[in-house]
Amino acid sequence: MRLLLVLVPLMVLLNNCGGGDSSNAQQESLYSYIPQDINDTLATRFLNKATFGATRNDIQQLRQLGVTNWLDAQFSVSKKQDIYLRKMIALAKQCEPDVNSATIEEYLQDNDTVFNKNKASFQSPRYRMTSWFDNALTEKDQLRHKVTYALSQIIVESDFEPVFTRRAEALARYFDILYNNAFGSYKQLLKDISLNSGMGMFLTFNGNKKLYQNDANISVYPDENYAREIMQLFSIGLNQLNIDGTPKKDAQGNLIPTYTQNDVNQLARIFTGWDLQRNGRYGRVGFTRGDLTHPLEFTSKYHDFGAKTLLGEDIEAGLSAKEDIFCAIDIIMAQESVAPYISKNLIMRLTKSNPSPAYIGRIATVFQNTQGNLQAVVKAIFLDKELWDDLKTNKVIKFKEPLIAYTQFLRAMNAKALESWYYCGYGGPSDDNASNCQKVYNSFLFNDPRSYLAQGAGLAPNVFNFYDNDYIPNDVALQQANFHAPELQIQSDTMLIKYNNNIYNILSHWEKGYILASRHKDANGTYVHYTTIEEMIQDAPRAHNIPVYYVGADKMLLDAQEEYNVMEMVIDGDTDGDFTNLQDNREKDYHDDEKALRALIEYENNKLTGGLLSQEEMDVIYEALQANIYNKYNGNTKKYQLYRNIIMPVIRAIVSSDKYMVE
Repeated sequence: MRLLLVLVPLMVLLNNCGGGDSSNAQQESLYSYIPQDINDTLATRFLNKATFGATRNDIQQLRQLGVTNWLDAQFSVSKKQDIYLRKMIALAKQCEPDVNSATIEEYLQDNDTVFNKNKASFQSPRYRMTSWFDNALTEKDQLRHKVTYALSQIIVESDFEPVFTRRAEALARYFDILYNNAFGSYKQLLKDISLNSGMGMFLTFNGNKKLYQNDANISVYPDENYAREIMQLFSIGLNQLNIDGTPKKDAQGNLIPTYTQNDVNQLARIFTGWDLQRNGRYGRVGFTRGDLTHPLEFTSKYHDFGAKTLLGEDIEAGLSAKEDIFCAIDIIMAQESVAPYISKNLIMRLTKSNPSPAYIGRIATVFQNTQGNLQAVVKAIFLDKELWDDLKTNKVIKFKEPLIAYTQFLRAMNAKALESWYYCGYGGPSDDNASNCQKVYNSFLFNDPRSYLAQGAGLAPNVFNFYDNDYIPNDVALQQANFHAPELQIQSDTMLIKYNNNIYNILSHWEKGYILASRHKDANGTYVHYTTIEEMIQDAPRAHNIPVYYVGADKMLLDAQEEYNVMEMVIDGDTDGDFTNLQDNREKDYHDDEKALRALIEYENNKLTGGLLSQEEMDVIYEALQANIYNKYNGNTKKYQLYRNIIMPVIRAIVSSDKYMVE
């Protein structure tokens, strides 16, 4: 059937611009505008901002704890050391054990056993992307990982650096730094990222040298790339801001720059003398050069130890290299524009695309009063009255990034690592036993998602991220309302079609019940069913089940049991999976079957959008599918037909609708 996109009038978006159990009575009073009895739909909308997608367990926990306690519980989840890099190395060791023979701990130690240095594997971006998706989909500290992702769009490092297309471990380490500091000090985050080997490569200050004369007697000045971006993009922005994010202006009404070219020159002098460890030759760049998982190392002969002046403050001569950097960051963090600039960016990435100056001001004040404590800032963002007033009235306040829409779909479908699959490189199995392949256990596999999402974590096209925060679509109504919708800058008709097609492919290949309900030919040519997922995987080389062994196919396991249960409760009054009363609509009245379809649509609306679809929009989906509820088969094939004709189209219709693509 042809899927229908459920459309919402544009003016609905324009009109929307803009509590739980707690033993602490003062806290309860402070956030009295947050409902104490949160329903499932409100919980879903909140969790879709605070996590990579609401799940049934998340909703139950939020409703049981209340919002403030849920946030505190998220803050208290222990960090996992090196989580992005560890998962990347673990998968690389399974897929390519011969070239990754050291232990994970040996690779993580700061020694000459350097992961992926000699191989520079073309597969490394897959391993790194799989690590990111694994964390986003399965880890319990969802809020920390969501903030990590938000920070990655402020302090950008990406595979725009060509070396990272084969040394993707640099991006895994970069995400570990963001993750480690996501609830810590923003100042410390800037210090850590300024010594990150990947950032040195990405913004070209590795191998930076103090002013010198080259062989042609021409003065060569230090590279200014990182010096400019740490101010312009990572901390203070281009123009001075009031605490509420509005621009400061001089007596003539002009914007006031936050820094000058001389400040860039002075700061560039500080970032001299740093290069990759184990590089062999200072400043040399190559796919098999240097250690991209440990901090930069210092070489004194290339550093400018002279006195500097930055943003009107003096930095004395003769400091150590780290003291130079840390002193500069102290000066930057003391600028008044840091708090509103970073606060607004975090709000826009996490909760709302058009926050009011008052919202920005409240968060910036927390940032300022706590010296950039990100835990306090994040908590204030998610507890702010403006956010909750919007949530309670179902206002659309943000468009979803395609990547976030995708993770929310996967988490809603209970995506888990596949029990096993075959890694065959770029080829396929040489025989029915896949003797030329490696068997990989309990792992996802994710490839570059840009082809169908126009973005991916750590894959921004440049240091300015995927889109411009000030972007307003070319629409008269949106422009008149001054409605910023940065996420729409990367969406196109082509991208949305590819996104929908990918949803179809994932639902078709990886839903557990559908796999087991499908028939296949065994070695004798007889149509049979697999009894387990492992049996299907074991038979994949013989059956030419390409997604199980082709490295270009993402691998996971989805579970639509919730959807089966919703329908069977209406049809049979139980959830034992036999669908006894599922009728053939060509012969009998199938009123209960029709009610089951309506129940499923309503359930998926609440589950996937937080109840944003109107009754009229749900009716559109119902009318398109009502003729498909019938079954002339027995046994497992009932579930096969129900999933293919009803469950999968309902999910696709909703996750392709504009109500799903907004928050």
